[in-house]
Amino acid sequence: MNRSTQPAPIPDERVLELVGEKLAELTGEWRVVPGPLLKGPGAMGVRVGGHSDNIRHVDLEFLLNVDRADLSVVDCAYGLASDPEEAIRQAAGLWAGTTASAVLEFAFRRSTFAGHYGSDTPGGFPGWYAVISGTIGWGQGASFDAMQGWVLDTSPWTELAPVIATGLDRPHLNGVRISVGHGSNFEICEVAINGIRHEPSAAALNSMNWPRTEQMSSARTFLLLVHPAADGHEPG
Repeated sequence: MNRSTQPAPIPDERVLELVGEKLAELTGEWRVVPGPLLKGPGAMGVRVGGHSDNIRHVDLEFLLNVDRADLSVVDCAYGLASDPEEAIRQAAGLWAGTTASAVLEFAFRRSTFAGHYGSDTPGGFPGWYAVISGTIGWGQGASFDAMQGWVLDTSPWTELAPVIATGLDRPHLNGVRISVGHGSNFEICEVAINGIRHEPSAAALNSMNWPRTEQMSSARTFLLLVHPAADGHEPG
């Protein structure tokens, strides 16, 4: 499509409204305030990060405390719908079900939004205390859930931990997103650390034996690495 005929990106305020609808399904009321900022329970908030040329892509920063820039988790998501607003709604759902769910679990400790894993817990991240979201899968045909099943069965971050660890640039609260997908003319293989693609981890993920399906099968999950195991138990 010619760039001049592409639909215009939807405004940040509308992006945050769509994100707020998804977050409200998880916990409490979220409202857009000047900034723009999506304000949630307590001191939490969400704001739109940098903009991409892809109008179906959104960068989001989840602020655990709107007054403390050091307590935030950055990540992105995208939707597949042709309509930009519907695509952002899809992206918001993926982000809420993975990234935001891990952050909310860390904040509220309900054991409902995501799982808690000690450094030595099977399925955890060696060397770190982790809060790990569920895995969202989508696709087409009989093997639409193949990638989701692979992620759930293998917990690939455990094997990838030594490589991912080289990209952790915070002493606490490192966010790690893992996305894999394959189809006849589609492939995604990405590990993002604190919102930035980490090439060594992506290469290591690509070398793993995940399903190369003919029809599209994709999965996404998110790990919030809270603190190194040497720091002791989960902070209260």
